[in-house]
Amino acid sequence: MNGRSVVESIRSFRSEVDPVPFAAGALATFAFLAYTAADTEGAAAAIDAAFVTFGQGLAWLYLGTVLALVGAAGYLLVSRYGRVRLGEGDPEYGTASYVAMFFSAGLSAGIVFFGPVEALLHYQTVPPLFAGEVAAESSAAAVPAVAYTVFHYGVSAWGGYLAIGIPVAYFAYRHDAPFRVSTALYPVLGPDRLDGLVARTVDTLAVVATIGGIATGLGFIATQLLTGVTFRTGVAFGDAETVAVIVGITVLFTLSLVAGVSRGIRRLSVFNIAVMALLLGVALLAGPTVDVLNIGVAALGTYATSFFEMSLFTGSGVEGGASWTAAWTVFYWSWWIAWAPFVGLFLARISRGRTIRSVVGTAFGTMTAVSALWFTVVGGTSIRIQQSGAADVLGAVGEFGDGVSGYVIFGAFPGGELWQLLFLVLVTTFFLTSADSSTLAVGMLTTGGSRKPSGANRVFWGILQGAIASVLVVVGGATALRSSVIVTGAPFALVCLVAMGGFLRWLSRSDEPVAADDPRPESDPVPPASASPAEDDD
Repeated sequence: MNGRSVVESIRSFRSEVDPVPFAAGALATFAFLAYTAADTEGAAAAIDAAFVTFGQGLAWLYLGTVLALVGAAGYLLVSRYGRVRLGEGDPEYGTASYVAMFFSAGLSAGIVFFGPVEALLHYQTVPPLFAGEVAAESSAAAVPAVAYTVFHYGVSAWGGYLAIGIPVAYFAYRHDAPFRVSTALYPVLGPDRLDGLVARTVDTLAVVATIGGIATGLGFIATQLLTGVTFRTGVAFGDAETVAVIVGITVLFTLSLVAGVSRGIRRLSVFNIAVMALLLGVALLAGPTVDVLNIGVAALGTYATSFFEMSLFTGSGVEGGASWTAAWTVFYWSWWIAWAPFVGLFLARISRGRTIRSVVGTAFGTMTAVSALWFTVVGGTSIRIQQSGAADVLGAVGEFGDGVSGYVIFGAFPGGELWQLLFLVLVTTFFLTSADSSTLAVGMLTTGGSRKPSGANRVFWGILQGAIASVLVVVGGATALRSSVIVTGAPFALVCLVAMGGFLRWLSRSDEPVAADDPRPESDPVPPASASPAEDDD
C-alpha cells in the first residue's frame, strides 16, 4: 500500500463512518482497556462477578432463546416459505465455496480450539446431566462427553446467525433496505424508522456484542497459537509478550489482507477446510478407528434423544450444575449470539440468490454434519489416546492449558512432527480468516452497512480487537474470555428473538412468498472459473 492509497483510505474512513455505532464501540473498547490497565485485579474480580450474574442468573434467557430460534428456523426449513429466494438471480458463489465460507465464519475459532479438548474435559468431569449414569474417566463416559460437544456445535449454534442473516438478506436484496443489523427488524420498525433511535440502538448493541464475540474468538485462537509455539520450542510468553504478540499478529494479518496479499476469504476458507479434512483423515486412520466410530454413533444417538433435555438443562438443584452450565452451554449460546451480528451480516452478504431452505439446510444439515464428524473423530480419539496411555493429553493440558491438546494428539500418530506442524498451520490460517472476516464485519457495522469498508477502518478495528483479546487472555485466560462474551451477548438475545418473530409474522401476512415461489431447482450452479466474486471480500 503506497502513500497515496493510505491517504485515500484515511479519507474514505472519515467519510464512511457511521458516528453513533462507531463512537459507542470505540468508547466501550477504550474504556475497558483503560479500566483494565488502571485496576487489573478489579477488572478480574468484575469479570468473575459477571460470570455469576449473567452466566448463572440469565441461563434461562440464553437457553430459551436459542431453542426458540432453532424451532423457528426449523419451521422455515420445512414450510412453504423455504422456497423464498433471497434476491434475484443465481447464487453468487458455488456450493463448495459457499459451504467453506459459511463454516469458517461461523465456527472456526471454537472448532479448532475446543475440537481436541472439550470431549476430553467432559470425559474427565462428566456433565451433571449424565453424572449419575456414568463414572468419570470410564469407557462409558466417552459417549455423553462426545454427545455434548456435538450438541454445542450442532443445530443450536446456528439459530442466532440465521435470525439475523436471513431477514437482513431478504429485506436488503428484495426491498433495498440498508445492509445493517437493524434491517433484521424491518417488519417491526418499518422502512421509515430504520434510521431512528431504536434502529441506531440495535446497531450500536451489535457493535458491542460483535467486538466481545470476536475478541473471545481471537483470544482462544491466539492462546492456542502461542501454546503451540511454547509446546514445540519451549519459548514461554509473559504478560507483556502475550499482549505484544497477539496485537502484533492481529495487526500484521489485517495489514496483509488490506494490502491484498490474501486472495480473499473464499480461498482462505477453502484452504482451511482442506487442511481440516486432511487432519481428520489422519486422526481417523491412524487413531483407534473402530472405537471412535462406535463412540460417534452412540453419541449421535444420545444427542438426538436428549436434545431437549440438554437444551433446557439449567443445572438448578444439581451440585455444581449451574456453574457447569454457565461455563459450557450458556457460554457457547452467548458466544453464538454475540457473533450473530457479524456472522449474520456475512451470511447475508454471501447468500444472495439462494433460497431460505438452502441457507437453513446448509446450517442445520451440512454444518452440523461437519462439526459432528470433527468432534466425534478428534474428540473421541483424544479420549481413547488418554485412556490407552498412548499420550498424557490431560497432563499436558494441566501444564500448558487447553490449547495444547491438538498438538499432543497429532504428535502421538506416526509422522507426528509433520501433523503437529500442520495443525499449527491450521490454527494460524484460522486466525487469519477470523481477523479478516471480523474486521470486515465490524467495518460494515460501523459504516452504516458498507460492503467494502476502507482499509484504515479495518486496521483500526484490527488493532482494538487484538488489544481486547490480549488483555482478556492476560487478565483471566479462558475464564475471562467466557465471562466477557456472556455479558456482551445478553442484550442481543432479545434482538434475535424479535428479529425472527417479526420475520415470520411478515411472511405469514404477505402475499410475496407465494409469488416468490421459484420453479428453478434448489441446486445452485457453480460460477464459471473466470468469475471471482469473492475478491470483493477483502
